[in-house]
Amino acid sequence: MDAALLLKLKDNNGIAFFGPGVAELFALIDETGSVRHASEKMGLSYSKAWKMIHGTEKAMGKEAVSCMQGGKGGGKAELTESGRNLLRLFTSLEKEMQEHLTEIWGGYLEEIR
Repeated sequence: MDAALLLKLKDNNGIAFFGPGVAELFALIDETGSVRHASEKMGLSYSKAWKMIHGTEKAMGKEAVSCMQGGKGGGKAELTESGRNLLRLFTSLEKEMQEHLTEIWGGYLEEIR
């Protein structure tokens, strides 16, 4: 038996803007250099990926993904410094909270057994 954590960051109005799905999208954009390729790998529509990006950027008040229009070599997308920092901090927080949850849950399991 295990306990799992689902972490979501919310804006001041209580609207979730960053969670595991957006984190995965950002990581894949970082990996592929493309919003289209990242969304395809996740099975998301391109427009849904952009809605997720824009929702995060609105909550942050900053650009999180920078894009260069295609041309001869095609376009490119990359995380801005703010986007990369958000992904790094979210991933660290999620890992740290899961470790604490696992430790706490282990104590509860001892009481159940």
